[in-house]
Amino acid sequence: MKLKFNGFLVLLLVLIAQLTFAQERAVSGKVSDNTGMPLPGVSVLIKGTKTGTQTDFDGKFSIKASSNQILVISYIGMKTQEVAASSTSINVKLKDDSVELEGVVVTALGIKKDEKKLGYAVSKVTSDEITKSGEQNVLQALAGKAAGVQVIGSGGTPGASSKIIIRGTNTITGSTDPLIVVDGVPIDNTTDQTSAGDNPFNANLGGINNSNRALDINPNDVESVTILKGPAAAALYGARAGNGVIIYTTKKGKNGKGLGIEFNTSLAIDKVSQLPSKQRTYVQGTNNVTFNPGTPQSWGPSAQSLGLPTYNNEKNFFQEGLTQTNNISIYGGDEKATFRASYGNVTQTGTIPETGLKRNTIRLVGDLKLSEQWKAGGSLQYTHTTNTLVQNGSNVAGVMLSLLRSPTNYDLRDYITPVGDNKNYVSAYDNPYYTVNENPATSDVNRALGNIYLTYAHADWLSLTAKGGIDAYSDARKQIFAISSNGDGLGGIGEVNFNSITNKDYYGDLIASGIIPLGTDWLKVNYTAGLNLRSTQYLSVFSRGKDLAVRNVYNLGNATELYASNYEENTMSRAVFGQLEFDIKDQLFLAGTLRKEWSSTYGDNVKSALFPSGTASWILSNTFDWTNYIKLSYGYGEVGIAPAPYRTISTYAQPFMTDGFTDGLSFPYNGVNGMTVSGSLGNQNLKPERVLGHDLGLSAKFLDNRLTTDINLYYKTSKDLLINVPLPQSTGFAIDYRNAAELVNKGIELELGYDIFKKSNPFQWNINLNWAKNQNEVTDISGGLTEVSVESAFASIGYYAVKGQPLGSFYGTKWQRDANGNKVIGSDGLAIVADQTGNLGNSAPDWTGGIRNTFSYKRVTVSALLDVRHGGAVYNGTLARLDNFGVSERSADRNRTYIIDGVKEDGTKNDKAISAKDYYQKYLGDGGGAAEEAVTDVNWIRLRDVTLSYDFDVKKFTAISFAQISFTGRNLWLDTNYKGVDPETSLTGAGSKINGLDYFNNPGTKSFIMSLKVGF
Repeated sequence: MKLKFNGFLVLLLVLIAQLTFAQERAVSGKVSDNTGMPLPGVSVLIKGTKTGTQTDFDGKFSIKASSNQILVISYIGMKTQEVAASSTSINVKLKDDSVELEGVVVTALGIKKDEKKLGYAVSKVTSDEITKSGEQNVLQALAGKAAGVQVIGSGGTPGASSKIIIRGTNTITGSTDPLIVVDGVPIDNTTDQTSAGDNPFNANLGGINNSNRALDINPNDVESVTILKGPAAAALYGARAGNGVIIYTTKKGKNGKGLGIEFNTSLAIDKVSQLPSKQRTYVQGTNNVTFNPGTPQSWGPSAQSLGLPTYNNEKNFFQEGLTQTNNISIYGGDEKATFRASYGNVTQTGTIPETGLKRNTIRLVGDLKLSEQWKAGGSLQYTHTTNTLVQNGSNVAGVMLSLLRSPTNYDLRDYITPVGDNKNYVSAYDNPYYTVNENPATSDVNRALGNIYLTYAHADWLSLTAKGGIDAYSDARKQIFAISSNGDGLGGIGEVNFNSITNKDYYGDLIASGIIPLGTDWLKVNYTAGLNLRSTQYLSVFSRGKDLAVRNVYNLGNATELYASNYEENTMSRAVFGQLEFDIKDQLFLAGTLRKEWSSTYGDNVKSALFPSGTASWILSNTFDWTNYIKLSYGYGEVGIAPAPYRTISTYAQPFMTDGFTDGLSFPYNGVNGMTVSGSLGNQNLKPERVLGHDLGLSAKFLDNRLTTDINLYYKTSKDLLINVPLPQSTGFAIDYRNAAELVNKGIELELGYDIFKKSNPFQWNINLNWAKNQNEVTDISGGLTEVSVESAFASIGYYAVKGQPLGSFYGTKWQRDANGNKVIGSDGLAIVADQTGNLGNSAPDWTGGIRNTFSYKRVTVSALLDVRHGGAVYNGTLARLDNFGVSERSADRNRTYIIDGVKEDGTKNDKAISAKDYYQKYLGDGGGAAEEAVTDVNWIRLRDVTLSYDFDVKKFTAISFAQISFTGRNLWLDTNYKGVDPETSLTGAGSKINGLDYFNNPGTKSFIMSLKVGF
């Protein structure tokens, strides 16, 4: 009986095995990325077994599986998917897991989080948006792409700096730059201006517009960008995050079969986008009758009446710029290790002759799985950037000053005498051709960025990560003023300047994280805790030689008068931090963070500062089982801006005196050196400025996620702002640098996305819109002050923080007006300038917006971004001076008289006619008129970028995984009321706190770009 039973059991097992085998059949399919490109080397594994395969070069696979089994499809850098093997033919699209994996974003400290769990607003920008913009500066590439993020370029010259302001300006005297983080490690984004120690003026107003150091990041290495806009999002960065945080995540290696290779190349043609219009009828002179070749003014007779030829000097001077870009990357890996190596090269020539930029970037990235518990990785980048720049602004050696003032009867191409001296229509200005050929300014930057990490994953409840990073660069600058140049107020004796800048940032984190085991499914608690160390070492050495003995020899040994100065800065900070996150039934998400920070720039009476945050996110659609996704969020956080170094102590300095027009007198003088109290009283009570922010948000998705919307309201209070408070001279000091002001920013942001058609439609149309409005007000200034100069500007106009007014308001001379607002006209027929200066407007826009439309059909894609700005004052000092000199286009209407609209001093309507020369010089121009007349409230709509791309069908070419050609236009169309250069301009650059100054700024550019991208 037992034998029969055993035989029956064996027969049953055989039948089950045969049945199971009979259910197995070949399952084939194709795996591609979210763009439809096939992915080779993708792992396809039957869940719960060791049976698996990989996709071939075409992304195809075949495996035997039964209908009730699950296929696990995984690829490093992509989201793993599980697919039932119920069908014999399966096509799978893997989504990118680098940053935006189903709403996963990179947050503070490089921590990836589901966006639905966040109680604060973030904006995301993809790598495609960065590269398609064609911008070489990764900050400028963000223009128009995120709500509440204002990008201010400083001109179209290669390497020109770009400034970013997130949700308004939060500080009066501190840096307005957001913190830049690359792969979890903060890097330096300084914009340094070269300035001698004996220079009494604001060097930003005239000179070189140097680069911000984010320029050293290769846009092609960027995978994605996350912008942490409010204090709640950035609180874990403490006193470095007062202006927000921009997180760049770079491309990594991928697990695949063999090596992957990507190559792209592009060629861009740049042209000047917009210039002030000039008259080309009248020649040099001052009295409308006599030709006077010795004056820079063009109030002379017509060229036709004298039989003189006319020249379009601007058209002759500017050229087409060319930008050649080449990038190649090699990547690969397996389950244990991945790597990526890339090389990028940029060669750019500017629209201003002899200007240019060269950048070479090498980047290595690797991740290594040492065991099931240990993982290590890191990256190393070396960048060599050389830049040839040019003088601009309030500078007689500036290109635009001499070029735009040039009379139509003078050909600037005749710029040099036989012996090599400057030759121009007036001896006080350097000919722009002479400037670019004989007075070059160069910058040579070598930069190394590196980070390394080691992670030990003990269990779900404990993971330890040690991370370290270094950012080190040197910048060797050289400025030449040839013999006969007027640059630097030399009087033609010649000068050579050297500026050597070195900066080193060291950064380290030790972080513990995990899931607290609670033994319940309805509540999950994650924790993060750690410590941070940071050290910065900065050194700038300036040396100058004047009165050159031998022409064209530019070293200090050829100079008669030598001068040197230096500035050194060393700071250190340390911090501990912690974070708790609560997930309640996948519906309600709560989080709290706390950072305690010590810094060498804090006063001894302060020692440390606390930066807390708390956030909540409620997914209503999960709670009420709604079809559409709806989330409410609220966040509160505090961040800071550290005090300037060495302000806790009173120091000594070499004194100088100046009259405001000349360089004045300074020590050493006549061979004698001297020191005196610097004028700033040391303050041991210094603490960081604090930005306290509330963030309220609503996120929703409708129509099967085709319609997405994010609305955010915020309110930020900046407290303990650091300003210079005047002291009685009897104290022996002039100012007290202390925490003594307050301001508020409040605003609204909207981001909207809509896929017009369902994904099944072969034709796709996607719309993305962003809109933002910010209001700013200085609410308090202590020390008995009502206003503070933010940064020195011009005599007729300044940039101020005034209690009860928006920060950064232009204050300057205004017209006298009666009770009804009419201008009061004097007996000479000219408007009267008021005795008191007043608010002329604020440089911040009323609101900004961007609209991107993307159309795709089969392999063709068209994308266009419209960038909109409404309001915001710009001081057009350029036009005011051109009016004064009779060079502006409108000043050609001079054969008649003018009556200024207003009332006489007795209240009757003005009927006093004045000459055209008086009208343009003394009313519209800066020859005695009010600065108010030169301030314009600017609006614009621009086609920021438009791209047409085509993806080739490469199925027949087994060695090629993808190929794409694209054509891009940048700034091709601009509609604006501004009568100058491109109004996206800033004379003082990203290193300055002033926005909206235009005084012979270098012009912006529009570009035509052709690109080719191939993958192997």
